[in-house]
Amino acid sequence: MKRFFTAVLTAVFLSGTAVLADEEITVYSNGNLVEDSGIIIEGRTFVPVRGVFEYLGYTVDWQADTKTAVLTSSDSETVVSLTDGEDFFTVNGESITPDVPQQIINGKFMLPLRSIGDAIGAKVGWNEETKTATINPDNNFITINPVDEDNPIIDEMPVNEITAE
Repeated sequence: MKRFFTAVLTAVFLSGTAVLADEEITVYSNGNLVEDSGIIIEGRTFVPVRGVFEYLGYTVDWQADTKTAVLTSSDSETVVSLTDGEDFFTVNGESITPDVPQQIINGKFMLPLRSIGDAIGAKVGWNEETKTATINPDNNFITINPVDEDNPIIDEMPVNEITAE
């Protein structure tokens, strides 16, 4: 009986507290590698709010008592407010309801990538081969392609010697 009870508690604990991601992804924001990985859950790409928005020039203020992140652009013209558990977020006071809500996953506030782009007018991209998501402000977009080691673009690169006297 004790063994059965332990098994049931373990199953409940694992199913209720952990979010299992389909896979981790690499995220670039404004050309910078975001330290925390994004994840794909049920076909949706979630990216870490803090890293993505900081590289886009926003300050991030976390209000632990309400589980709300307030993101303010460097020119203070755009303010995004996200609250965990809500099915919407606001941009300059206007409610936006993404197809899947923002949420805290493994201790990180995550938002669906497409929602960020739509909300602040940024361009988002996805490279299926490398599992890389990109977001760039002002719709500037750089495609990231892997280098084919068998057929490199540059065969040789000159090396400059630097000598100290």
